[in-house]
Amino acid sequence: MPVLIDGNNLLHAALEMEDPERPIGRSMLCDHLGRWAQRRREQVHVVFDGPAPAPNLARQIGHRDIKVSYSGAGVSADAVLNEIIETDSAARRLIVVSTDRAIARVARRRRAEVVRSAEFWSALKKDLARPLPQRTEPEEKEAGLSPDATQQWLDEFGLS
Repeated sequence: MPVLIDGNNLLHAALEMEDPERPIGRSMLCDHLGRWAQRRREQVHVVFDGPAPAPNLARQIGHRDIKVSYSGAGVSADAVLNEIIETDSAARRLIVVSTDRAIARVARRRRAEVVRSAEFWSALKKDLARPLPQRTEPEEKEAGLSPDATQQWLDEFGLS
């Protein structure tokens, strides 16, 4: 399911829940979200308030496994999120992460699932703390045999 996130809202929740000695910023937030998205194979779109930073900084803040966007000058992320929810052709499939009541109201009206930011951050941290599942099947079963190994088996069974 696509996950649509109010970036500043989630960042605020994470700051309240994390160690104040090691404050979390946008870059670390996106890193966590990217690792979670990769692990869960989820599409994640984070919308932050304000204009986009300079390209070099934007690359540091982003993550290859998530989409990060900015509302732009004079436009709130709430307005952008509401627009995305309103125009999504499959809004029922969305998971909207925000503590903002107006966003939650729009999302519920479109039958999207709403998750409060603190709940989402807590679940994300638990998920990332779990060890990755170990492979039970050999890699060759998924990737296939090399051409040499295939030929060897064909020769073995007299099929070449």
